[in-house]
Amino acid sequence: MLIIVQPLSAGTAATRRLVAAGVRCLVPTQYPELLPPDVHAGARVVAWHPDQGVRGLLDLVEEAGEPPTGVVAGFEYVVDVAAELARALGLPALSRDTGEAVRQKDVMRERCVKHDIAVPGSVAVGPGQVDEPPFAFPVVVKPADWGGSLGVSLARDAAEYHRACAEIHEYGDVLFHHNPRRVALVEEYVEGPEFSIEGWVDAAGMHLASITTKFVSAPPRFYEMGHVATPPDDSPHGPLLRAFAEQVVAAFDITVGPFHIETRIAGDGRPVLIEVGARLAGDCIPELVKAGPGVDLYLAAAEAARGGRYDATAPAPRTAGLAFVTADRAGVFAGSLSGLERFAAADEFVRVEFEVGPGAALDPDDIFNNRVAQVYFTGDRARVEELVAAVLSDVRVDIADKEGSRS
Repeated sequence: MLIIVQPLSAGTAATRRLVAAGVRCLVPTQYPELLPPDVHAGARVVAWHPDQGVRGLLDLVEEAGEPPTGVVAGFEYVVDVAAELARALGLPALSRDTGEAVRQKDVMRERCVKHDIAVPGSVAVGPGQVDEPPFAFPVVVKPADWGGSLGVSLARDAAEYHRACAEIHEYGDVLFHHNPRRVALVEEYVEGPEFSIEGWVDAAGMHLASITTKFVSAPPRFYEMGHVATPPDDSPHGPLLRAFAEQVVAAFDITVGPFHIETRIAGDGRPVLIEVGARLAGDCIPELVKAGPGVDLYLAAAEAARGGRYDATAPAPRTAGLAFVTADRAGVFAGSLSGLERFAAADEFVRVEFEVGPGAALDPDDIFNNRVAQVYFTGDRARVEELVAAVLSDVRVDIADKEGSRS
C-alpha cells in the first residue's frame, strides 16, 4: 500500500496515474473534494489535516490494515511531514535536515554556502525589520516557504522594496499552506536564462529525466509562462546542468524520490541555484517529461518510495513544450483566443486545453486568476522553443465588455 500525503497539483496527477496502473494507494488529505472521481473510486481516500501531524497519519495507516510499502509527498508543503512518516514506518525517507532544507529557503541558502553551491546573496527580513535593502537594486523579494511564484517580485527602488516586503508580511491565508512563515527573503538579482532540472533518486542512484527551459513573465513578477522539457543529452547545457544537479543532490542529501532544481546560468557561465525541491515539479512538467523525453516521473517516484528502481529506457530524442496563455488585462473571458490558428496548424502542435470557461473573471496580476489556456507542442527542441515563445508573444485572450463584445 503506497501512501500519498495531501496530493495537489502534480500530486493529484501522480495519484491518478498510479491508481490507473493498479497501485493500491492510501490518500490522506485535507482536500478530498479536489480529487477526481477516478481517485475516489480506485484509492482509499481518508480525511487528514496537518494539525493531526504524523501521529494522525500513523493512525490512518494502522486503520487501513495493510502493510505500507512507501510514502510519497503529494505537494511541496508536506515534503517534511511525508518524510517523517516514512522514517517512522521504516521506509525509504529523506532525513529531517533534508526535509527542512528543501522547504525553508533561508536554510536552503545556508546549505548552499556550506557546500560551495553558487546561490544569490540572501538576507531574511521579518515583520518590523524592513530597512534599507542589503543589496543594490534591483533585488528579488520572495517568501521564505511559500510555493510557486506566489509573492515573488523584483524591487527596483525603495518604494517597490517596501511594498514587496509588506505584501509578504501582511498577506492573508496562503492557499493550501497550513502554517506559512511571514518572512521575506531579500536576494541579489541573477540575470540569465532559467532552467529546471527534473530527475529522481532510487535504489540505483540519481537519474536525470529532463532539462527544462523556463519562460517567465516580465518583471516585477516571475510568473511561469511556459516550459520546454528536453532530454538532457539534447540540451546544449546538458553536461553543465547534469554536473550541477549531481552537486545539488549530494549537498542536500536527497537519497530518495523526485527532485526539481531551478537554476539560472549567470553571465560568468555558472549555474546559480534558485531553488531545489525534493518533490515532483508542478505546472504540468511531469506530463511534458513523459511526452518529450519519455520518462514517467510518477512511476519513478513510486518505485523510489518503495525502495525499488524505475527502469526507464534511454530518454527519447524529442522535446515537449507548453505555453500558458494568460490575460493581459482584467475582464471577463469571452471564450476564445486570437492568433492561435497558425500555431494549431503547425506540425508540432498537439492540443490546446482551456483552464477556464467563457464568463470567467480574469486578473493579469493574480497568479490564481490569470491563466486561460495551455498550448502543447512536441518535436525538435529549437522548433518547440520557438513555438512556445511565439505563442506567448502573439496569442491574446479575448475579453468581453459589458455588452458581450470581444476585445
